[in-house]
Amino acid sequence: MERTLLDEVDVISSVSGGSFTAAYYALNGGAIFDEAGPFHRKFLHHPVQRDLFAHAVYHPSEWARLRSRPEIAANLYSSLLFGDRTFADLKGKPRPYLILNATDMSTGARFEFTQEQFDLLCADLDRMPIARGVAASSAFPGLLNSMTIDSFNTNPKDGGCAYDGPGSHTPEERPTLTPPQKDWVDRAFQGDRRSDQYYAAEQVVAYKDPRRRHLHLLDGGLADNIGARAILQGVGTFDRPVKRDSQGRQILGGWSALTLMNQRKTKTVLVVIVNAKTGREQDWDTKTAGPGTPSVINVSSGVPMGNFSRETLTRVRDLVREAFPERGAPDAPKIYGLEVAFQDLPEPERALFSNMGTNFDLDPYEVQCLIDRGGSLLRNARFIEPAGATLSSFAHDELASASIGAPAGQPPVCTPAEGKKKIGVRRHYLDVGVQAGAALSGSDDVDGSHFSAGVAFRATRPPWGVVVDIGPQTFPIAGTVSNERLRIGDLRLWSFMGGIARSAIAGRTEATIGISGGYGLGRLNPSLAARDTFGRLDTFGLEGRASNAWLIKPQSSVWYNLNDRWAATVSASYVFAPSTIRFLSNGSSVYTQKVDASVFRVGAGIGFKVF
Repeated sequence: MERTLLDEVDVISSVSGGSFTAAYYALNGGAIFDEAGPFHRKFLHHPVQRDLFAHAVYHPSEWARLRSRPEIAANLYSSLLFGDRTFADLKGKPRPYLILNATDMSTGARFEFTQEQFDLLCADLDRMPIARGVAASSAFPGLLNSMTIDSFNTNPKDGGCAYDGPGSHTPEERPTLTPPQKDWVDRAFQGDRRSDQYYAAEQVVAYKDPRRRHLHLLDGGLADNIGARAILQGVGTFDRPVKRDSQGRQILGGWSALTLMNQRKTKTVLVVIVNAKTGREQDWDTKTAGPGTPSVINVSSGVPMGNFSRETLTRVRDLVREAFPERGAPDAPKIYGLEVAFQDLPEPERALFSNMGTNFDLDPYEVQCLIDRGGSLLRNARFIEPAGATLSSFAHDELASASIGAPAGQPPVCTPAEGKKKIGVRRHYLDVGVQAGAALSGSDDVDGSHFSAGVAFRATRPPWGVVVDIGPQTFPIAGTVSNERLRIGDLRLWSFMGGIARSAIAGRTEATIGISGGYGLGRLNPSLAARDTFGRLDTFGLEGRASNAWLIKPQSSVWYNLNDRWAATVSASYVFAPSTIRFLSNGSSVYTQKVDASVFRVGAGIGFKVF
């Protein structure tokens, strides 16, 4: 046993965020454990979520893809981890056989990135970049949308591909087939329409539909949140697409552990389910009012996925229990199964892991805890069958006393209390702030100080970021009418401004300094004093006009993070906007003034970290 247990892994079926680890390991093997290597530096300890947001915001070349955001994600994953490597690069790897799972948006079926699946589309998986497969598998709706995979199916009479595996017979051909000619799809369509096999046959036939030229894929967790359905199909059935040569011999696809077990080529099968299900504590049931819309949307997707995962785990357990009694025969294959899950952690550790965010930006402390406790959970995991057996005893009894060593070094303390001290405040990349304060005159044309309020957006990528200001900029304008100095009206510029900013973070405090510019649509409201003054000059029906103007706004702000979502903010800025104002009476201009509309603004308020 010079090989490790990991060297014996033949198949990895992954879904969602787990596809990063599975794909990188399938390509690079043990290099994934190098703490100085790319996987640790550019993924585990790298703010991938920040870069994903930054690619969509800061890279003009990606703006045309905002409606297909998984393509933006695929480009990022290529630059970080996978380069230009395709599924063809996996052919030289003896193991593991990699299955990346996504969800077919139209049928709700599981879609796997295997050549068997692509044969149904008359497509070549070899050319597919690994990064696109990972992006499709982890394309969670909302943050990302669907990824498009082209199908090249056409009617065989029109030169369509020569796929002759299960599902290639037409409905008209099936009644004429003799039993030896019928494949499992043909038999399924003659059986119970409520059976799993009938449903699987429908999926195969749906991919052969020449009208479906473009498939749209979502996160694989929507169809199978733990990636176990592919294993169930491979271990429990023969129902797989295949590819045959001109003599009818199977040459590709149809991988089935069950076939190998029946042929006595496989003696022992171990199925390891890694279930990283989280469950944040909620206080909804302590309040009369129900949760808000975002929480309802989140639960609407999470609850069905969780229930489906539990049903999948039950089927895995049943499969193992049904097969395990056959171990009595001398040459009978043995099927073992175990589950690695946070539920097996002791309290209060379980609370820390169950409340972790399912995102691409974990704190280094969380990564360290996940790696350490993941290893201990696997070493100590109890088998579904036989009861009481663990991975350590399995290695001793079934694998010639192979040892499973503990990791070197002192394990971290992984509790909620320790997490609060270690993690602090998480990174955030999109903020919205509401502030109120005072605007002080910056020129002789502005009449003193006045109250101001506003809304500001920040898209940050420390040390640089984008600042967006939307809303009215109001300036009380002073002027001289008939030798009388008075406040003649309020200049309001409805503005949209954007700019760049530089941020620095120290603990809970974040300071930002930057400059923005934009364009304002002008409007002037005459004051009562101006109307009275012009009225004494026999000028009535006063109307205000103001030209549109460019605005420039240097600014600085300080955000003090109260928690992971809310922050207290203070800011200071200078706004400069040259404009021309005029008064009209009965359509004729009676007053014109070029104004230097500039003010100093100071304010304080509250900020919310959107993302």
